[in-house]
Amino acid sequence: MDTRTALDARTDLLWIVDHWADLRVRLHGGGGNALTGLPSGSNEAPLPIDVAVSDLMREIEDQARFYAAVLLDEVPPEHGCDGRCVDAWITTAADAAKAGQPVPPAPGSWDCPDRRDPITTSTMPALLGQVAERYGHFTADEREALDFADEAHDFRERVRKTLERPARPTYVGPCRSRTADGAGCAGELYLREGRDGGVCRECGTGFTEVEQTAYVRDELEERLMTPIEIVRALKIVGHEVKPGTVFKWVQRGRLKEVVDGLYRLADALDLAKRPVRGKVAA
Repeated sequence: MDTRTALDARTDLLWIVDHWADLRVRLHGGGGNALTGLPSGSNEAPLPIDVAVSDLMREIEDQARFYAAVLLDEVPPEHGCDGRCVDAWITTAADAAKAGQPVPPAPGSWDCPDRRDPITTSTMPALLGQVAERYGHFTADEREALDFADEAHDFRERVRKTLERPARPTYVGPCRSRTADGAGCAGELYLREGRDGGVCRECGTGFTEVEQTAYVRDELEERLMTPIEIVRALKIVGHEVKPGTVFKWVQRGRLKEVVDGLYRLADALDLAKRPVRGKVAA
């Protein structure tokens, strides 16, 4: 395999490393993923992540871990002590020889107290970056090199297309428009990425993100919800509270049951706003 193609594989993988944070943003952004706790036109709860992005990230991570395992199995570690362990051995060996004692074997890289393994992390995207820097191990054999380069290029293109496609619109709750006789619109509102407003597809009424968030907050506050619905509802009004936190509120009696496993969102909002060790509960 020519050097340029081998370096291209390294470049492709490092490009993915540089854009991993963008994938994380896309993973949780858009796609009707605003979990409001309000009823929608579907019986299924919106997903909190973009499954396609999640699958792609998992596929890349699994392959990175496979390559990392190969490197750990096939590439010996390096000395990380700048030769200090070898210098110490020379002194020890000289003393042993003078005393007529057996000379201990010279320390190999495996014996170095500061040995440097080819892979030193298990966290993405740093793991993928270390695999990329060891690209030469996978490009010595021509057939293996072609597979390695093709896979790196394929992953880069899939990441690029994922990041370039528009994010699916985010669900921001039901339309608040009403007719002259007081009937409510049945429309569901969605906000496209990068926009601060939109139009209801049912009645054509315009809305802004600020107005809709305030409306949803007012509507939600007096609702009775299950703990998991409370987690979803808190998110849209600006409180990233983990499910475990809400369940602890329930277990410790801080969030009181109103009826049949349902709790008042207004009470949960009050708890979420309280400072905990200098921070807002989340």
